[in-house]
Amino acid sequence: MNDQELMDRLARANPVRVEDLGDTAERADGLRREILGARLKRRRRWVLVALPVAGAAVAVGLLRSEPIPQQTLVTSGEAHAVMLAAAQRAERAPATGRFWHTKGEVRHAFQRDHRGNRYALVATYPIEVWAPTDRRDGDGVISWGGARLAPITADDAVAYRRDGSPQPNENPDPDMGVAPPSPPEGPELAGDAIYEGDARDLPHDPLKLRLAMLTWARDHGGLPRNPDVWLFREGAALLNAEKQPLPRETRIAVYRMLGTLPGGRSLGTVKDPLGRPALAVAMTEKTSRLGVLEWRLFLSPSRDLLMGTQAVVVKQGTDNRKIAPGQAIYTQSVRVAEWTDACPPGRLPGATRPCP
Repeated sequence: MNDQELMDRLARANPVRVEDLGDTAERADGLRREILGARLKRRRRWVLVALPVAGAAVAVGLLRSEPIPQQTLVTSGEAHAVMLAAAQRAERAPATGRFWHTKGEVRHAFQRDHRGNRYALVATYPIEVWAPTDRRDGDGVISWGGARLAPITADDAVAYRRDGSPQPNENPDPDMGVAPPSPPEGPELAGDAIYEGDARDLPHDPLKLRLAMLTWARDHGGLPRNPDVWLFREGAALLNAEKQPLPRETRIAVYRMLGTLPGGRSLGTVKDPLGRPALAVAMTEKTSRLGVLEWRLFLSPSRDLLMGTQAVVVKQGTDNRKIAPGQAIYTQSVRVAEWTDACPPGRLPGATRPCP
């Protein structure tokens, strides 16, 4: 039904003009805007009902929302214990400083087929973030460095050399440079919506927090195919050190929420992608294009810090046939994450006070 058809139906259901309804006009007009502005989702249905407004009737579209699946609560196990310990570390979060400063990198694997040379490469992008706590110090900035390319396996290296070892080029000649694909915005490879709600408004009870995030997803594109894995990935994104940390109570709630998800498992004490000791938890997901992936979170054993996230290929899909099982298709690592009173090099955009 298009907007005009809906307006005609509204007119037939309510012959009284909105402007003639006196004190009730604002309410009726709001109802009409709600009908015309609603974003209809799959598995929703329109129902027309009559409501009395100043002796007349207004047709209102009631949306039958897609139900949130019943959530299973995990209260034991190694993964649950790891997350509870992380929540306890978050209770001891340090005081803030003038700036939140992080440095790290994102690695993204991709395939290339050029003149019969088929190989897989990893593009590594350095990242640095400066986020002030006072607007007088300017606006936060995130800086992405240029990509560095490297073949993944020895066979990839042979094919890469045979292809001339091309380097990144924003506008590559078909026979020369490589145009690395843009890295995903966080570990968003499965095709689901990215959570973009205001995390500071999330409830601090783990189950209510899960419900709030899934409700947001349902209302902004539809429920994810695998809600538990989506919560695992998006919860990790909320803890990402590239962003200025959320309030302590919210971070504690996110850790606790992650610990309640079924399917999570502990990998024990491991080396993170940069070779540092870390506590790791993982969850497996079957995707439509990338086969089966294992999502890994690397937690600091001593402080409130998500050191990195990673997606490892368990079983190849149509879009990553050259990336062997056991290889990471996406890695995000944090090298530095700290509050500091030291000023960034140069002046942040919009700064109105000096930074010595």
